[in-house]
Amino acid sequence: MSKRYFIILLLIPFTFHACKRETVFTEVKVNDSYSIAIPDYLQPCADLHKDASLQYQNIENEVYAIVIDEKKITIQDYNLDYDIDTYFKNIVSQGFVENIKDGKVSIPGREEISGNKALLADVTGKIEQNEVYYKLALIESPYEFYQILIWTKAGNKEKTEGDMIKMIESFKELPHPKEELPAPKANDSLTIVPAW
Repeated sequence: MSKRYFIILLLIPFTFHACKRETVFTEVKVNDSYSIAIPDYLQPCADLHKDASLQYQNIENEVYAIVIDEKKITIQDYNLDYDIDTYFKNIVSQGFVENIKDGKVSIPGREEISGNKALLADVTGKIEQNEVYYKLALIESPYEFYQILIWTKAGNKEKTEGDMIKMIESFKELPHPKEELPAPKANDSLTIVPAW
């Protein structure tokens, strides 16, 4: 093998690596409630989900992202008592999974995001004969439950999953007024909370 040919072979991987563009993220603050980093290829939109406080999409590459936030004080007003596990079960049993043919939800992984409990799961299935891939994160703060849902065609998973994870891990709740804290439960002082 000639020396020149060997040098060309060595340069090929570096050339391909240099061509791959690094995604640029911009922090977006929403309703003085939270912030999240959004990839530069997503644009704001308003028609993905009626209850979403944040909605972004890239129609050409078929990548979509929403955040839905629910104040605990509002949930408490409806006499509902959720922890993050109950909330997760409630979310995955609702419409969006039912609308996915052959929908499968992975066992959620437990994480901590910005000091808050979080559950992360993958959802796969078909919508109108197209294989889809969702990354679902539920985050529980003292004030709110947040649902982060990012999805794309299953064929895009390898290309976009890293960006999905970066978005989720960038999530930060902004300071809330103390009046938004839900009232403590009557038996809170007696509750033994298992280690997270």
